[in-house]
Parts: sequence; structure tokens; C-alpha cells
Amino acid sequence: MSKHNIIVGVVTILFLGAVIGLNVYSFLPDTNWYQFTFSLASSITFGINRGGLMGEGGKNIDWNTNSKTENTLYTCFAFVVVSFAFACIMLLITLVALFKRVHKKGRKALFVMSILLCIFNVLSTLLLLRLNKALCEDATDGLSLPFSMEKSILDSGICSKFKGSDSLFSWGPSIGWYCSLAAAIVSFITIFLTSSILHTRKFGYHVIH
Repeated sequence: MSKHNIIVGVVTILFLGAVIGLNVYSFLPDTNWYQFTFSLASSITFGINRGGLMGEGGKNIDWNTNSKTENTLYTCFAFVVVSFAFACIMLLITLVALFKRVHKKGRKALFVMSILLCIFNVLSTLLLLRLNKALCEDATDGLSLPFSMEKSILDSGICSKFKGSDSLFSWGPSIGWYCSLAAAIVSFITIFLTSSILHTRKFGYHVIH
């Protein structure tokens, strides 16, 4: 394998490793994807993560039955899990390619999977953009928060703005969403790397026929 191919292979592995790491971190139970803060006598912050709607001290707050916020969030997580699976398979194929020649069909599969990987990460990122509206719908349907804060949600601009603030209330995406956004960007770059691998005449023994 040429030096150029080795470099492309190693960089691809690093980028796939980054996607895997970002997917894993965003899927952790304590990683918030969205949060909102009430500034009363003291600030009270609520986070939305895989564990649900979390209040101060990590206290879980029950969703409504058929919560739109919960459904939106778990659909995002489904795309994250699929992205993680694709990234792991791609990483394995690329690792094999560093030592043995991969048949062109295998390289085509790698390229196609890189496109799907990007799509899943983009979908996960974009889908969360409607979470604020879903939260408003849940508040309208009877979501119960301490100190009747659901009323403050409905009176704020959160129903029309994904990120914003007013005098007593601020809201917006948190680290989990930014990890998903970063994974989407990295996976997009991976498409060009796998395209380079696809168009390489020889990329290491035919382990994939």
C-alpha cells in the first residue's frame, strides 16, 4: 500500500473514531441535549437527556403520556445508535484495509455507509430543532413542573425559537446536541475520505469479495 493510502486510511480511522466517541458521549444518560433555566430567587435548570426530563439534583420528572418531547428525543437517539453501528463497521473495514487489500465492492460498501453515516447524524441533529415546540405542546397537554413553571414556558418565546432568553427564562441546546452536530460535520468529511479510498486502484488482499 502506498504512503498516500496509508495516510488516508489512518485519517479515516481517526475520523470514524471521533464519530464513535461523539455518539457514545451524546448517548450517555447524564448528557443533556437541551436545557432551560429559570432565574428566580436562584437559578433553576432543567436538562433533557436519555434519562428523561431532569430537575435540580438529577431528579427525574415524569413525561406526559405519549410525550411529544420524549418521542422526539428518542427518535434522535435511534439515529445516534444506528450511526454508532455504521461507524464501528466502517472502522473495522478500514482497519482491515491497512493490512490486507479490500476488494472494490468492499470499498463501495464503505463509501455508501459513509453517506448513510452522515445522513443519520444530520437527521439526529436536525430533528432536535423541533424539541422546543414539542416541549410547548407537552406543557399545553399538562406537563407538570415544580412551581408551575410550565406556565412560564408557554409565556416565553421557546415555542417559536430553538434558542433564546427573556428576563427570567433562558433555553437552548446543550452538549449532547453539539456532539451530534460535530458528529454530522466529521461524518460529512468522512465521505470524501472514503471516496478517495473507493477510487484508489489498490487499497491493501481481497478479504471482501
